Amino acid sequence: MAGDLALGGHDVRLALWADQSELLEAIRSTGGISITAPATKTLSGRNGLGTLRMLTSDPAEAIAGADLVVLDVEPIELEERAAELIPHLENGQVLYVNSHGYWPGLRLAPALRSADKAGVTVIEGTAPNITSRRTGAEVTSYSARREVPVAAFPANRTAEAERFLPLILASAELRRDVIETNFENLNLLVHPAMTLLNVGYFDRAEAVGDPISFYGTGNTVHAGKLAEALDAERPAACEAFGVRFRSLLDHIHRTYGGGGDSIHEAVKQSPGYNKAGEMRATIWQTWMTGDLPLAHVPFVELAESAGVSVPLHRGFVDILDALLGSNSWQDGLNLERLGLAGMSVEQIREYVETGIPKA
Repeated sequence: MAGDLALGGHDVRLALWADQSELLEAIRSTGGISITAPATKTLSGRNGLGTLRMLTSDPAEAIAGADLVVLDVEPIELEERAAELIPHLENGQVLYVNSHGYWPGLRLAPALRSADKAGVTVIEGTAPNITSRRTGAEVTSYSARREVPVAAFPANRTAEAERFLPLILASAELRRDVIETNFENLNLLVHPAMTLLNVGYFDRAEAVGDPISFYGTGNTVHAGKLAEALDAERPAACEAFGVRFRSLLDHIHRTYGGGGDSIHEAVKQSPGYNKAGEMRATIWQTWMTGDLPLAHVPFVELAESAGVSVPLHRGFVDILDALLGSNSWQDGLNLERLGLAGMSVEQIREYVETGIPKA
């Protein structure tokens, strides 16, 4: 994103974390970030060397006076990494968090209020690229997501944030609020069934040191049927919170392309999933370490707080916790951690709209 924006003539300042010294030196030695994707696949319409105005390990330097701040971190690390940025943010700035639906707006809201930064607007979106590769300071992107779901927190500042989206996303679709985007987290919707029904396959591959084809071999007919059953629990939860429901099948078609009239066939025909390739056999454990506490727990707790039963989603958390030895109900994004404990559905909807918590 930094390289593409620089190629487009924008004033880009890139701050890297202290543990990214290798990347810092690589960019310094080449004078910028080299984008090797075809020009037709970049937002700038160009490729080559994107020269940055500033490269630093000090977030304060990069943030000062910026119109848009982009934060790209592993979802599980959000609070820890953001703590280095929040003191330097300025009220009126827009903070775009590259996430896949892990509630960054609500997670950062308490820290922003404590630091007197409640005037910062958080945009929740998804990383625009499905697959990419970096070697030193050279970046190649292979495919991009379409109709990336985006919402602002608080939602009443959506118009202020909307103007930045064409700079960073080739194809975006604004949602009503962060409840809608997080209820549409594709990792929440696609990973569970394939994970649960393929643990034996993953274990056998790990035992002999072989990689796995998560979206290939793991995409079985019954994994697709279980995904459809899980998806069937979502409409009532969406209705309870007044947000739109779009089926997983429709999401796959829109975001990744391809055809198919079932989830199994849609994944099978999707160019995006087909390009994912082989992965290490323990990837499902890495994904579930994030998905269970950060996506499944809040979905279940919010649905149940609205009187909507989602037994398959609840059972999935219980079973995977047993396999991983985790306690996602205790350690995950429960209503208390999201700042929603004790709120009614109406109060939750008002909070995500205004950013003002219940007194």
